[in-house]
Amino acid sequence: MEWHPVLVRALVDNLKTIFNDGYYADKVLERSFKNHKQWGKRDRQFMAGTTYEMVRWWRRLMALDGQEWVPKNFYIRWAAFEKWKHEKDAAAFLIEKIPESQMGHFEVRNTDSLTLAEELSFPDWFVEKVQTQYGDETRALLESLNNSAPVSMRVNTLKTTREELSDRLISEGFEIALDDETPTGIKLKTRKNVFMSECFKKGFFEVQDFGSQKIAPLLQPKAGERVADVCAGAGGKTLHLAMLMENKGSILAADVHDRKLEQLKIRARRAGVSNLRIQLFENSKDVKRHYGKFDAVLIDAPCSGSGVIRRNPDTKWKFTPEELERLKILQAELIDRYAKLLKPGGRFVYATCSLLKEENEDQVERFLKLNPKFKLDKTITRRPDLHDDDGFFAALLTS
Repeated sequence: MEWHPVLVRALVDNLKTIFNDGYYADKVLERSFKNHKQWGKRDRQFMAGTTYEMVRWWRRLMALDGQEWVPKNFYIRWAAFEKWKHEKDAAAFLIEKIPESQMGHFEVRNTDSLTLAEELSFPDWFVEKVQTQYGDETRALLESLNNSAPVSMRVNTLKTTREELSDRLISEGFEIALDDETPTGIKLKTRKNVFMSECFKKGFFEVQDFGSQKIAPLLQPKAGERVADVCAGAGGKTLHLAMLMENKGSILAADVHDRKLEQLKIRARRAGVSNLRIQLFENSKDVKRHYGKFDAVLIDAPCSGSGVIRRNPDTKWKFTPEELERLKILQAELIDRYAKLLKPGGRFVYATCSLLKEENEDQVERFLKLNPKFKLDKTITRRPDLHDDDGFFAALLTS
């Protein structure tokens, strides 16, 4: 295909907004599509795919072009874009061949001269942390984080079964795959917009990675219990808890971000979930009034997001070592604070979408040393290089 100048300029604008202004790619693309309503399906797919691939491979692109990599500054010669727009298969070239290609439209250097961080397009500090923790498995793990993530769904058994949903999706033209390890999971074989499907509009499923689908069952929520999801966000795991509890008992879904809780309200109505109490935690008093009242608590803590980089490649360039240190302090505070919501004999799950031990096992170990009445019951780790799931860690602690 030949790049139209309008697409080229829109791509440049997108990249500048992502790198210079700090916006995330999904929001930038959403705005771009609104500003170019004349684009058809092919143009939108091209723009989305190319933007994500450019963000994902940004450091490698700079290294191969002999340019200095500056994490927070967009720069690339306009001449390169002028050449690309006349290249016949530019889109396929970028989207499919960046990792292996000699990148003929760049000033080519021998890739043997690149560091691992340059070759696989990651910040030095992150690669160093991964190497320290994973050793010989580092390359495979980093390579997996550069793959596109599949579209995965969780069947909403409050409304349907996996067999019924599978038949409905197939009738709507979706190609699907099932996984025996994830009894409520369905993946698409071919990427397609599931949000336009009638099954989604009727609340028959939620888009949720298979790794994420392991978290709520670890808490073992039971019908009739009082359960709290204290970092509920937009509620993907909250809705899973409600489904496992068959809409019986009660769930407190709380967060410090009101905007995310508003999204949860919409999703809960669509999913047919009726046992939620949604609350904004504005201060410590909001938390303290719930001390000692719950059978089980889910703490899906804010984290580096290193396990979901394949879905959010922006994270590579926006996240910093300083932010990691801030989050580690916050994670420890959240575990200490929200464990107090449990009744005697209660249980909680601490979970992150991080691959880093210091956000995961180290946090659990610290808590157990300070709270000997708790014991570690079970842990789950998921890695994209081993499971084709997003990276997740979860630990079940009981008292």
